Amino acid sequence: MTILCALLLIAMSHAGTTDWYLYFWSESNNLNSDAGQFTTTDQANIFVLPSCSVPAEGINFCVHNQAWSAVYGWDSEAVTATGVAVSLATATQATGWLALPAGTYDVTFDLSVPSIRFDTVAATQPQEPEQPEDPEPQSSTFLRGGDLTMAKYLEDWGAVFRYRDGTAGDVFDILSNYGINLARLRLFHNPGTAVQSGGTTYRLPIMTTAHPSGYPYAGEEDILSLALRAKQHNMQICLTIYLSDYWAGATEQYIPAAWANVSDLNTLGDSVYNYVYRIMTRMEAQGTLPEFVSVGNETNYGILYQRLNGTHVNFGGDTRDGISNTVFLFNKAYDAIKAVSPSSQVIIHHSYGDAGKIGTCRSFFQNMLSNGCRFDIVGGSYYPHWATEHGAADATPTGMLAWAADMEQNIGKPVMLMEVGYSWNPYKCPGRNGGNWQGQLGLNGAYNEATEAGQEAFIKALHEALDTDDNILGYMYWDPIFVDQQVGGQWIKTCWAEKYDAGYDTWWEDGNVISNTTLFDFTGLPLSALYREIKSRKPAEVPTGSEVIEATAQPQPSACTKRLVNGHLLLEHQGQYYTIFGQKAGF
Repeated sequence: MTILCALLLIAMSHAGTTDWYLYFWSESNNLNSDAGQFTTTDQANIFVLPSCSVPAEGINFCVHNQAWSAVYGWDSEAVTATGVAVSLATATQATGWLALPAGTYDVTFDLSVPSIRFDTVAATQPQEPEQPEDPEPQSSTFLRGGDLTMAKYLEDWGAVFRYRDGTAGDVFDILSNYGINLARLRLFHNPGTAVQSGGTTYRLPIMTTAHPSGYPYAGEEDILSLALRAKQHNMQICLTIYLSDYWAGATEQYIPAAWANVSDLNTLGDSVYNYVYRIMTRMEAQGTLPEFVSVGNETNYGILYQRLNGTHVNFGGDTRDGISNTVFLFNKAYDAIKAVSPSSQVIIHHSYGDAGKIGTCRSFFQNMLSNGCRFDIVGGSYYPHWATEHGAADATPTGMLAWAADMEQNIGKPVMLMEVGYSWNPYKCPGRNGGNWQGQLGLNGAYNEATEAGQEAFIKALHEALDTDDNILGYMYWDPIFVDQQVGGQWIKTCWAEKYDAGYDTWWEDGNVISNTTLFDFTGLPLSALYREIKSRKPAEVPTGSEVIEATAQPQPSACTKRLVNGHLLLEHQGQYYTIFGQKAGF
């Protein structure tokens, strides 16, 4: 298919301008490229794309700004026999594409949009609008983190991350510069191992182009390397030990293939202990012991199980068949962590970290405690989208505070928000597979909108909420970096998983469901939720003459002031400084 993309500018007489791009997409011909950049004014301007040769299935197109934060498409009724003439004012932002049937067209755009605010630049010499200054870092006592597990995977595909001025940089540098001080790293047992799910074979992505031998992203070597980068950027680490080769969540916990045939509880427990102990020892050897370790991911029903037709496929710990096995396996992991690093705080992570399922979450942790489960922190996932799905009357951070207060009162443990996310664009990256799909978090539930400004307002409200509750240690954003981008005219093939096609005897990418929930836009520029809502990680100073001590009769956290000292959360009470859990902080 040939597209002639010379753009004829009819009028360009006013200085008030912004840059727009015309984007084409034809999936069967794998055509996805910007036809070119053109400049509009706030007056009626006509842009003509002559001689569009369209394939049989048609062609989709839209107009977007450079950051892809404003995307305009047209409904199919705009098609005429001779071409298209539509106003941007009558188009719908990011809700549709104009599909042209086969043929040759003279396509005309009328982009008179008096309601759009344009940045003023010289029409004859376009230049970047002046960037507002970043705010001064605000003092804060909570940890502000993000999941950085797929950093190497994205970099190997060529993803580019930028500072506000457009300068490319190391993603750890950029995030640290904007106040991220906690890196969540998710470790899988043997990533790349195939699993069966819903009759389809899946695996975590493997980069055979950059690593012909099949580099296992999110495996031990990758996580150890990322941990070093995190520490080099003065970040704390939250290590999530998945105890699975594949994604594990609230309803499915795939037992690693290496343990699939284990049918004895003690043998499985020993396998867990030895594996976790080895990981912790390797992290200790390179000086990257994690401050936090979560055992499993969203373990609403336990760990190390897989169910088929209501019963186990493999032996494991599923609370629906009794809680004793679950507690036994959790405690094996806990003991291995503490044997290497007593100061590392162990988290059990439940998916209900919002006001919609407080009772369910409370019952889970109460049952764990009453059956002798050992852990230090209650972990929860909080998304406005899922809070709304869970029936929360208040899906905002205020509602989340009600959940956290209930955990503090009834479980007696500090809280960590293991996952937080908010869509900044109504749709995933345009032009990619499923680009007209809203993605995993839709329109953010009760918020019913998805914009960059909305994401910034949400993060601001979250920070304000966390500042009111010292029992919440912090949060980790999901996923700040899992971007979709074009690099050198080609899409980077990021995906959450690869799907096996037996007919072609090959693996295909299965899409990126969170490209519109990141903290970077589709060109790698940071979004305002990242660079405006900066929370300082500069440590508070311990007053001269004071010392951090290991408490034998530590006061209740509610009676203390929480301080961030040398990158560690401490409690100050009557001039004395305590570790939060009565253990030596190791600094």
